[in-house]
Amino acid sequence: MPVPAFQSSRSRPPSPYQGRVPAPVTQMGPSAGSFAMPPRTMLLVEDSRFAAEAVRLICRRAGIRLRRADSLANAALHLRVYRPDIALIDLGLPDGSGLDLIAALHRSHVRPRRMVAISGDLSLRDAALQAGADAFLLKPISLTRHLAVMTGEAADTGDTERDWEAEWDEYCDSIAERNAGADPMALRDDLRLVHDLLQGAPEPGKVAYAGQFLASVGHAMHDPALAEAARAASEAGDRHSLAALVEAKKRRTADLKTAI
Repeated sequence: MPVPAFQSSRSRPPSPYQGRVPAPVTQMGPSAGSFAMPPRTMLLVEDSRFAAEAVRLICRRAGIRLRRADSLANAALHLRVYRPDIALIDLGLPDGSGLDLIAALHRSHVRPRRMVAISGDLSLRDAALQAGADAFLLKPISLTRHLAVMTGEAADTGDTERDWEAEWDEYCDSIAERNAGADPMALRDDLRLVHDLLQGAPEPGKVAYAGQFLASVGHAMHDPALAEAARAASEAGDRHSLAALVEAKKRRTADLKTAI
């Protein structure tokens, strides 16, 4: 299957979509209706393992097969052999902006039937829709509030919403115990990534990405204080504050068996 070429926003002007919308190759758009058939496959492009857990639990409840890519490069590898019904694309990725992937897929003949942008930054909504996304979701992701937007059709969750929300809250409150099947090492791995990014000589690009990534983890954990502190430290280029946030989060999750 041909793969749409996309260029990282780091190698070109940062706002390539401002003031224009890429020419559509399908009839889908922000007002697209329901699928002719229920969606059954999803590609999640999300760099945080912890944030991906919420989507995995939603897909498990909804009977949707999920594959995950953690970067633009890995998404391209998936798309060579896999044509998902839904693409759920985070806008902050380690090798560029998810806006680039959305725009490339929107122009491509392999466009998923539904493309949804996700971010903890509401100011990116218009850019995502201009790039070709059908919808934008503000993190954190929730079953009833967001499943219909993700799939493009009415959600019938029955009595599962309360159960799912309880599962996710329990997972956030106690990472290692009774996590409803979620990977107990996901948060540890995310914190380790931020820790590693902050090592060595200061690099503004790494510090900015580390802060954005940690803010995304905070949104996924329903921890707005962590998300806001990480965002502020990232904007200030303050890697020492980011490192302190990581250490504090490690201490609060001391039930993890392996130290970072």
